[in-house]
Amino acid sequence: MALWAISLGSAEAQLSLAKVFSSGMVLQRDQPIQVWGKATPGAVVSVRLFDTAATRSKMTQKEARVAADSTWQLALEAQKANARPQVLQVISNRDTLTLNDLLIGDIWICAGQSNMAFMPKNDRFAAASLQNATNPKLRLLNYQPSVSVYDVPYTVGEIPNLQPEHFYLPSTWQTADSVSARDFSAVGFYFGQMVQRETGVPIGLITVAVGGSPAEAWVRPQTVAGNANLEPMFRGDWLDNPSLEPWCIERGYQNLDNLLATNLALPGDSLGVNHPFKPGFLYQAGIAPLLGLSIRGVLWYQGESNALSLRRVQQHEQLFPALVRDWRQQWRQGDFPFYFCQLSSIGTEKGYRSEHWPEFRDSQRRMAETIPNTGMAVTSDVGHPSDVHPTDKKTVSERLARVALADTYGRKIAARGPSPQKVRQQGKQIILTFQNSDKALKTKDAQPLAGFELEDKAGIRHPAQATISGNKVHVIKPENSNWQRVLYGWQPFSAGNLQNAAGLPASTFQLNIAVSD
Repeated sequence: MALWAISLGSAEAQLSLAKVFSSGMVLQRDQPIQVWGKATPGAVVSVRLFDTAATRSKMTQKEARVAADSTWQLALEAQKANARPQVLQVISNRDTLTLNDLLIGDIWICAGQSNMAFMPKNDRFAAASLQNATNPKLRLLNYQPSVSVYDVPYTVGEIPNLQPEHFYLPSTWQTADSVSARDFSAVGFYFGQMVQRETGVPIGLITVAVGGSPAEAWVRPQTVAGNANLEPMFRGDWLDNPSLEPWCIERGYQNLDNLLATNLALPGDSLGVNHPFKPGFLYQAGIAPLLGLSIRGVLWYQGESNALSLRRVQQHEQLFPALVRDWRQQWRQGDFPFYFCQLSSIGTEKGYRSEHWPEFRDSQRRMAETIPNTGMAVTSDVGHPSDVHPTDKKTVSERLARVALADTYGRKIAARGPSPQKVRQQGKQIILTFQNSDKALKTKDAQPLAGFELEDKAGIRHPAQATISGNKVHVIKPENSNWQRVLYGWQPFSAGNLQNAAGLPASTFQLNIAVSD
């Protein structure tokens, strides 16, 4: 694990804590508090945690002996949520490290690509949100890449940054305010604001998102062993791998060509030169260093780089469950919550390759229903016709927060949009029954119901009229055709406007039509 030397008491000792530890951090409540670092081999490290407002009799303390490789690790006993400042002291020989202003609460990891990395300063609600950003019970740890993911050549001076331990710029925990929040993840920040406000529990957010990154960059190669469809993604030089996304490979060459032309040794392994889009690299750089840290869950917003072809969509439908399963196994905290944002909407008119986004969104819908302890925020109604980075991240993150508040924090609130449960033909209509209607279905802004289509036996789609009746949608069936499938929101830039009474939208979906009895 990457380590950060906080202080040195002598030339001989090298007492340090892992990078994730600093003053101002949040420690995960209700779970053993893992603490680790480096020190002189054979020495004893003592760690104690105490409340600055309480007596030392309430202090929790543990000791560990440093291994021959200079590493040490121990677990303090679990603590209840506590918004009073705590002190963590680490002592070994003559060295003492002191971290102040620690809170006990819930830690959420924010990962994915550019829509998770998208910052509050660029959000449409930036002015008001940043003006009200200060919250002593919301803490932020912002890891940002040290190299660009745009189409610029890397320089010789950036070669060290391609080592996993140097890929992210150094960072420390900050209390949320207008300065620390402006360059953080907007989705993460707004999520944290809402959850902290509604629960009163201190919230810590760690962002490791990297723009453009494909899902496979966040997956260990060992995760896909034995999967004939996924193993080829992790075989041979990634810059010459036809199983991967051509756009990602092209960007890799744009960044690395300048260095590949030299005779310099470049960081890498059997999969090729390191790069943020290389399979497995971001897991190694961003996730592995956090695995010792107890957390509450993960927030994920990613998919654009895995939705540029039908082949990639189908890959992702196997890759994403493998990612979730492996992260949970590596963290060793059971099936912790893993909440994700659905891809939004964007048109193809300006050349963006979004023609397979409906398939991707529907795939995400189905995975949210089948992967244990997951939840999804639908975002297709707040997309942009020509911008892959919609600027309304507040709505997106508050929907994600609703899922967490309902499923993780036990709040009795509407958390999901309408979900189709049954479809059947009856006379001249096709009737769809929905759950999560929150008493009744409705349309956005009280406009006529839109976005429904019927597919005939030849696979041709036809726009369809539809009406709402309670928790059902009645689709008018044109005569003289045999219909096999009903679709909703099946456009790259979705025309769907179906919501429940709480204003939460329905996902893109397609369902086979059953003949009525």
